[in-house]
Amino acid sequence: MSLVWVNGTLVDKLDARVSPFDHGFLYGDGVWEHLRVFGGALFRAPEHFATLAKAASALAIEVPLSSAELLAAVEATVRANGRTEGYVRVLVTRGPGTIGPDPRKLEPQVLITAEEYQPFPQELYGHGLHAVVSPQRLDADNPAHQFRTLNQLHVVRAKQHALRHGCLESLLQNRNCEIVGATEGVLFAVKGDLLTLASGAAWDDTGAAVIDSTADRFALVEDPLRLEQLLAADEVFVAGTACGVIGVVRIGGTDIGRGIEGPVTRTVREAYSRITQSGLK
Repeated sequence: MSLVWVNGTLVDKLDARVSPFDHGFLYGDGVWEHLRVFGGALFRAPEHFATLAKAASALAIEVPLSSAELLAAVEATVRANGRTEGYVRVLVTRGPGTIGPDPRKLEPQVLITAEEYQPFPQELYGHGLHAVVSPQRLDADNPAHQFRTLNQLHVVRAKQHALRHGCLESLLQNRNCEIVGATEGVLFAVKGDLLTLASGAAWDDTGAAVIDSTADRFALVEDPLRLEQLLAADEVFVAGTACGVIGVVRIGGTDIGRGIEGPVTRTVREAYSRITQSGLK
């Protein structure tokens, strides 16, 4: 049995209910954030809650729980589901109202799940992913493209595009044809001792953990990347809350570097594993 936290009550996920008039359901009017459980402890919970608050503020939604209350709710959900390793998602909707878009006088709703989720097969870690570039363009002025809102159709379509081309990952680009991220996390390119973080897509706090783990080894810049830069890179990898750190060894049929996981990706992946397993949450 899997339990879901719904506005203060833990219920079986098969019995969890959202009103058909909830604006999160009707209009994608809400936000979410995710975090991981390692060894029974939440990884970087304050940072993830701050990211959630920033997203909610962008949509003028007031999260009805303080950070301390949210932490207690997440910990209760994790314990109730017996998760010592797992994936947590916190959703905040605008709340139930009328069938129209008027957002006034609605009470935000909070739902928390604690599940197992791994977007890529474990055997691919150490080998790397094949990816394509999604033809859909992200708009920097669209909150759905800047934050984790409940309207993530662009991510779904990008994943569909990847699967149609026999890949598991799709890279996201903006209207200037710059690569700004991936469906499962932030994107890094390695060229010599330069580590470039692709900027412009929704931030993932795992990216911060990766940056911290490499601060003394690489020169880091944050910039949008063009496809030709990725194809000329020594290595490319994705870092995300759900996927951890995994290499991208081929993009659109072209090998990156030698077409296998490179030493930098391996070093970062191993460093991230040490951080998440060391109790430094």
